[in-house]
Amino acid sequence: MASNKECLIIVLDVRNCIAEEFKLKSIKCAAEIIKDKIVSDKKDYVSFVLVGCEKSKNDLYDADHQMCQNVLQYDNTQLCTWQLLLSFFKFVNATTCDEGEWLDGLKVAIHMLHSAQPLKCARQRILLLYDFNFMTQRYDDYDKICNKLLDESIELIVGSLNIAYIDNAETNQPQAIFQSTRKSNIHELENQKHALQLVSNCNAVLCSFKETLASVFKVSNRRPWVWNAKLHIGSQISISLQGIIAMKNESHIKLKKVWGEKDELVEREERFFIKGTEVTPLPEDLIDGYMLGGTPVPYDETLVELPPAHPPGLHFVGFVKHSSIPDAYFCGDSLYMLVHQKGNKSSAQKLDALVRALIAQKCVILCWKIFSVKFNTPRIVVLIPQESKDDSPATLYMQELSYHAQHQFWDFPSLRTEKTECNKDQLKAVDNLIDSMDLECTLKDTQQPRQRRQNDLLPFDGLPSIFEQNVMDVLEYKVISKKKDDELFDELRKQKNVVDVFWRVPEPIEEKSKQAAAALKKLFPLEHSYAWLEKLKAKEQELNPAPAIKQESGDPITIDSVGLVTPVQDYKQLLQKVRSELNTTKRDAQFQSLSAQMRVVVNTLLERNKLDLNQLNEVIKLYRDSCLEFNSFAEYNQFAIQLKTKASERNLQEFWHTVVVEKQLGPLVLGEPTLEDELRLKAFYTKPEFEVDDAEFHGDI
Repeated sequence: MASNKECLIIVLDVRNCIAEEFKLKSIKCAAEIIKDKIVSDKKDYVSFVLVGCEKSKNDLYDADHQMCQNVLQYDNTQLCTWQLLLSFFKFVNATTCDEGEWLDGLKVAIHMLHSAQPLKCARQRILLLYDFNFMTQRYDDYDKICNKLLDESIELIVGSLNIAYIDNAETNQPQAIFQSTRKSNIHELENQKHALQLVSNCNAVLCSFKETLASVFKVSNRRPWVWNAKLHIGSQISISLQGIIAMKNESHIKLKKVWGEKDELVEREERFFIKGTEVTPLPEDLIDGYMLGGTPVPYDETLVELPPAHPPGLHFVGFVKHSSIPDAYFCGDSLYMLVHQKGNKSSAQKLDALVRALIAQKCVILCWKIFSVKFNTPRIVVLIPQESKDDSPATLYMQELSYHAQHQFWDFPSLRTEKTECNKDQLKAVDNLIDSMDLECTLKDTQQPRQRRQNDLLPFDGLPSIFEQNVMDVLEYKVISKKKDDELFDELRKQKNVVDVFWRVPEPIEEKSKQAAAALKKLFPLEHSYAWLEKLKAKEQELNPAPAIKQESGDPITIDSVGLVTPVQDYKQLLQKVRSELNTTKRDAQFQSLSAQMRVVVNTLLERNKLDLNQLNEVIKLYRDSCLEFNSFAEYNQFAIQLKTKASERNLQEFWHTVVVEKQLGPLVLGEPTLEDELRLKAFYTKPEFEVDDAEFHGDI
């Protein structure tokens, strides 16, 4: 792995004249690079250079005080660790000034790469994050530095804030340009001109902040990887193949299992208990074993003896029709392309004949894949033929199949009931919302400046891994939290989300989606309905009644539920029946069922176009008094919140002021109200347009 190591020097612009947004994004970019190298366990070396510091400290300045002033050099290149990340956060907070030359920063970085040559890194790279603004710069050594970068094969990546991309008119390739919303002065134009010339003078990569990380992480593999294997068909046919990874979903995170902290001790527990009595066995009575969950299992040496390894390669199982394998059964993180072994004409002829026969019969090959003697787990794969072309030989695509036990089946509820019917405008709004969220959004005008290198506004090869990003953020937070006493890291933890815009969806897609969503909401108005919940509660109370107890019979009750015509009389009559119940448990259950009916009646009366305020006043007041009688404070307080919400949604101003506020039909208060109770009641009786905290009245006040 030593041949894949790289040495990266990050040069950051920290002058006082730059925007704070630029400095924050530069620090975040450098921190993301360090975190990625830590979690992927890469043995790369990194160091930093700051341009624009009051203090001048670097090897070139120490040799000659006239060189590389206002440039601060970090220590020698180091492997990426969490301690390096913490040190970097402190290092970038050095005292700054307005002076500083970006060419001096490159000189110091090149000198640091020379000092790191004993590490024998395969790649030498410099990342320059600089704001080419209106400050004057000296370019006496510009050509000399460009030639040195080119001669020594040092890769230079330049990131800046106001860089956009257009397609080159001649080559149709993305080309970086400087884009500014104001008129640039002569010094800024001169700085931008020299930055653009770096592309042609030393093959530098000029990119915006959105493309900087992708440019740093994009490393060409200098050792092409192939998998040499043989396809065995029966006992006679054997074809030598080479497997090449065509596509791969790769995670760079490498997790390492550890016992715990360094000072943590692992002890062998020999005591056990039988019916509360502690038993300590003798050493000669103990046998080796392990715990499988809560079950002790004796250790058997034969269990660790590995079975004989399967022979590596591809082992034929049978030919099957391609149409008989659903696409949902394909799985795996990679797609292999199998070609004949280089220089083997016999294998080339056999593979070509096999592919033509498979295509003619519309068949694929089902076989076992054994990767190697070390990685010896059999995998069932399918070989799909790909016809040869003028510029490519016959090939097979290898895709892994999942077992039946790996599939999970989910039951999704229906999106609509039979009663729901959508008109043409509603269906069109749904289609527009789906189309507006299409990530393959390309610009028609390729000469229009854009933020990303590719014409696609959201290229799939440029999307960050959400899983990796979350893991890195969690690990970084844990490391920083250990230094919580430090004011710097405490402030850094609070400002962590200041650059969330770094990963935002492109504005054209976001704006188009918001407009489509607004149109959809307008055509599909949603209303809160609590009637179904109340009916469900009432039904549950009826299905699970309390045990009957013999009691004296009272006056016969002529009704069994609260109606909409005479709700007050019905409720009083049924309430009298509840009061006559002697069993406390059954009485409370009957009241809960009756109160559920009453809430449904109130909600139904509020849905009418013309409200009867007198009737509503009597019904709510009667229900409120009964809740006070039966100590149902929580239920009524929840109901009061629903009343206010409904009054706000339906704009029932007259009902609110005339019935609820004037009659004081708000939440119940137990005993003499305290100051806190009075403040909560005052907040409740305000206008319904103001939001109310639902948690305030869920319980007893």
